[in-house]
Order: sequence, then structure tokens, then C-alpha cells
Amino acid sequence: MSLNRRQFIAGALGGLIPPALAGPVFAHDRVHEIAIRDFAFEPGHLRVRMGDHVRFTNHDIAPHTATANDDSWDSGTLETGDSIELTVTSEWTGDYYCAYHPQMKAMLVIVSR
Repeated sequence: MSLNRRQFIAGALGGLIPPALAGPVFAHDRVHEIAIRDFAFEPGHLRVRMGDHVRFTNHDIAPHTATANDDSWDSGTLETGDSIELTVTSEWTGDYYCAYHPQMKAMLVIVSR
């Protein structure tokens, strides 16, 4: 049986894996949560893979969107309490903003599987 990098590091460190050594872990079809609150996207920078799902939830007092800078994807209007889950596709680009509040900007770093 061969060990993957994570298992090797865990064994060498007695089961403890410092995040800097372990690197990112991706599950297939993972759901990433992005909260909209205080007129900002949280987190403002997120690494995703094609096929992952991104759920935007508006916790703010105003309506918002999550709209790709090049319009390759868009959440539509999210009123207070609304959520939408979108699937990352090969057509997506990463930089996005709120169409109602253009100063609200964030980024998805999209990597291939």
C-alpha cells in the first residue's frame, strides 16, 4: 500500500499536519460557502476546482449579486436571507463583484481537477 503526501506527512509528524506542509485538500464536488455581510464577500479570496459548488448567502441588509467581471456567471439578485448554489464550470472566470455595489469585489482562484 502506498501513502499519499498527506498520510506520509501525518505519519512522520505523529498524526499532526501543519497546514503549510499539508497543502490544500479538495473533495470532489465540494461545496464552498461565501457569506455576504457588511457589504463584503467572506472569504474574499477562495480556491475552487471545476465541478465544485459555491453557495452565496446574503446576510446583509441590502440586496446583492455575485457577478463575474466578464459576465461568465451571475448569481442574480440575492435579497436578505437568500442563498444560491452555483457549479463551477470551465467557462467561469474568477474575479467578481456585486452589480449593486461595484466596490464589493472578490476572487475565485479556479484550478483544474
